[in-house]
Amino acid sequence: MIKAFSGLGNQTVLVHPKRYQREISHKTDVFNFYQMEKVFQVKSLKFIDPYIFRPFIPKFMYRFFSFLIDFIWGIFSVNYAKKYSPDFLIFRDNTPFSLFFSYLSGIPSAIEFHDVPPLISKRIFKFTLKRAKKIKCFSVTKKLSLDLENYFGLDEGSIKVLHDAVDLEDFKDKPKIKSSSGIPILTYCGSLSHEKGADLLLETATNLENFQIIIVGGLDREVKIYSEKAKKMNIDNIRFIGQVLPSEVPSYLNSSDILLLPSSGKSKKSREYTSAMKLFEYLASGVPIIASNIPSNTEILTENRNCILFNPDDSCSLTREIEKLWQNYDLREKISHNSIELSKEFTWENRCKVIIDEIKQIK
Repeated sequence: MIKAFSGLGNQTVLVHPKRYQREISHKTDVFNFYQMEKVFQVKSLKFIDPYIFRPFIPKFMYRFFSFLIDFIWGIFSVNYAKKYSPDFLIFRDNTPFSLFFSYLSGIPSAIEFHDVPPLISKRIFKFTLKRAKKIKCFSVTKKLSLDLENYFGLDEGSIKVLHDAVDLEDFKDKPKIKSSSGIPILTYCGSLSHEKGADLLLETATNLENFQIIIVGGLDREVKIYSEKAKKMNIDNIRFIGQVLPSEVPSYLNSSDILLLPSSGKSKKSREYTSAMKLFEYLASGVPIIASNIPSNTEILTENRNCILFNPDDSCSLTREIEKLWQNYDLREKISHNSIELSKEFTWENRCKVIIDEIKQIK
């Protein structure tokens, strides 16, 4: 999104505290990780990393310690940002004190909510938003907006829904490489957890001996856990790729016949609050999508137009829909075409324009 802000002619600066990274893939700068040109500034500020101390501090003490660090970072980050005389600041939902001190400074700001914040953070946000006149709020799903408006005591519509997005350039002129074996490829790209549907994929794989399932993503320890589960279940038609660079994701998606979005309906966060970035990458690839029938998906997707839906957490339903879609070439072509058209609505450029237009309304 920062790249998109810069592409719209804005001088953009990313300010963040330095953090210790365990994952080797994260031990690089943002431009190398995302394989992008240096079109904006990045300021990695030396600051206390509370996560380093987490294993050595009792839980109740760590919470107080983390709270104190967040408070200090709020002062530090906003004061640092003032050096650039910014027209506006943008924050995520893990920065309640930064938003609070931005409010005190009078700088127009935007806050993005991707989940319901923890209790103390919610109270700080509530205190700030009830008083602020120069802050615009966004969230990634309708239900998240409604729940936050209710908690914060804001008027309906105060928190604008702004889904995640995709960079269409990443999928431009990418070749569609299909398996030479003739075996249909089903691909899931994302985190590995029960909430994201990883266990459901294992169950489904046992019913799909004539399909190959590719799973892209997951931390090393997660890949190890699920690989061992698959081995115990005697599943030999699943391949775990692990984490890849964002620039490699389009190639995996384009090499697939069907893309899977098996998010669980049992988790409120998954069901109502998650705007899965992979969903928009799926759409941009033009590969047919099968997704769980939950509100966070159906805010974007329409059955038999740009996806097929299955009953969440139901491996038999998922198996059935995979087999039906694979046998229906015309439907796959229809979904593919409509997916590409829909993805054009959800670009980072369009998303940034909405934020800028909202901030321009601040008086």
